[in-house]
Amino acid sequence: MLSKLRSILNKSIKNKKLNVFGLFFLLAFLILVLSKLSKSYTEVITVGVNYVNLPDNRVLTMDESPEIHVEVTTFGFNLLGSYFYDKTIAIDLLNDAYISHDTYIWIANRALPNIEKQFGKSFNIESVKPDTLKFPFGTLSVKKVPVKLNSNVTYASGYDTLDGLVVTPDSIKVIGSDTEIQNIKHIETSELNLFNIKENIDATVKLNLPEVANTIKLSQNDISVRAEVQKFTEGTLEIPIVINNLPSHTKINYFPKTIKVSYEVSLNDYNSVKPAGFKIECDYLEIEASNKSYFTPIFKKIPANVKRVKMKQDKIEYVITE
Repeated sequence: MLSKLRSILNKSIKNKKLNVFGLFFLLAFLILVLSKLSKSYTEVITVGVNYVNLPDNRVLTMDESPEIHVEVTTFGFNLLGSYFYDKTIAIDLLNDAYISHDTYIWIANRALPNIEKQFGKSFNIESVKPDTLKFPFGTLSVKKVPVKLNSNVTYASGYDTLDGLVVTPDSIKVIGSDTEIQNIKHIETSELNLFNIKENIDATVKLNLPEVANTIKLSQNDISVRAEVQKFTEGTLEIPIVINNLPSHTKINYFPKTIKVSYEVSLNDYNSVKPAGFKIECDYLEIEASNKSYFTPIFKKIPANVKRVKMKQDKIEYVITE
């Protein structure tokens, strides 16, 4: 390899493609750089921190992670290399800190052997500033809250879902300090946008942490949304009316005796919908209390496989005959 490089340089010089002055200047510069890097220097390196040995039932409540300024003495080669690796050190809250009033107090002198180990033998630690750091913490609490789905879903003409969008799970655990989770009533999802749907829905939607939450964690980061989408059609039936609480000594004549009811049902279930699946009642006690001249019919039973049920009439006229 060296012989090949030497031959290329000789050839280039003979062909005058390489300026001799420039070559010697480059060599001189390299020698100068090497001599500088081989000297010992004292510099301050700013590093971030991460935390180890934090108990599972605690969470740090500080807004920002602090930085540490470490004054080191080492060769220039090592300083140059330090710019190319992650400048963070691990703070051991169990071994290098003590607790005072719900706050970890970290002492640099106490942690010095650990810092030296992380920097390596080629660095001499001269000082660490600040010499004390405080890490307030809270005790973790767990609270179960419902999931609120943000969705914008439209179905193709004639298509729908009977049970709507089913969210699994419909509630999750919020984990954090008491002060942060006490006002959380629900967790919202990211927006689910689906349009002109004709097929079953099976989607995964991410959960959004509250904007003010600094230390809150969720038992999971997303939920599933499913729906069985079917072809729907409209049906109509005549449903008889039942009068409740009619006194034994009172007789009435009311009309109409039946009400036409419209509903939507999947094509698969269309033939299974019968009048017996519905029940419409009027209460005589309503008349006694209000002296109205009509009853207000109310659904008391509706088949589970229909939706958007409507009565074509909302008043039942009556006449007391005796």
